[in-house]
Formats: sequence, structure tokens, C-alpha cells
Amino acid sequence: MSRDPRSVPDDEQPPCADVTDGLDTDGDGDADSVFTEHPAGDLLLHVDLDADGLADRTFALRADGTTGVRDCDDEPPSLVDVLLRLLPRWP
Repeated sequence: MSRDPRSVPDDEQPPCADVTDGLDTDGDGDADSVFTEHPAGDLLLHVDLDADGLADRTFALRADGTTGVRDCDDEPPSLVDVLLRLLPRWP
């Protein structure tokens, strides 16, 4: 049984994905991007633009071939949250 991707509403903003276990796409040695899959079959690329470990923007390649870009809807993390998330990566 196949599910039509157009039946899933697109009006909700994506959450801020944690990208610290993702890919380093800009070559600076820090993970800044992670791929996930939406239940509707969309491929999502979450990108961290400010190096805080959380995605700031999400790019979607939808099952019907269209694309989209959305900003993350969460409040910015506190300094303590950022440091606690990055602490395991420090030697």
C-alpha cells in the first residue's frame, strides 16, 4: 500500500536537528549536515550554519520531485546547551 506524499501537510516547521554526528560538508573538521527521511518519503538535509551543532535550515527533496527550504522553528539554544552538546567531541 503506497501513501501519497501530497496527503501529508507541509505547514509545520521542521525541528532543529542535531547535526553533531553528521557529515562535514565544508571541510572545517566539524559535522554540519545530516540527512533524514520524512514519513512522507521526503529526503531532508539539515544544515548547521552557525556551528552550534543544531540545524538552522532544512532542504527538502520531496517524493514528487519538488524541493523546498525552511528555517528551523526552535528557539536558539542557550550557551550551556551548546557546550553540553559539544563537550563529548572535545579531547
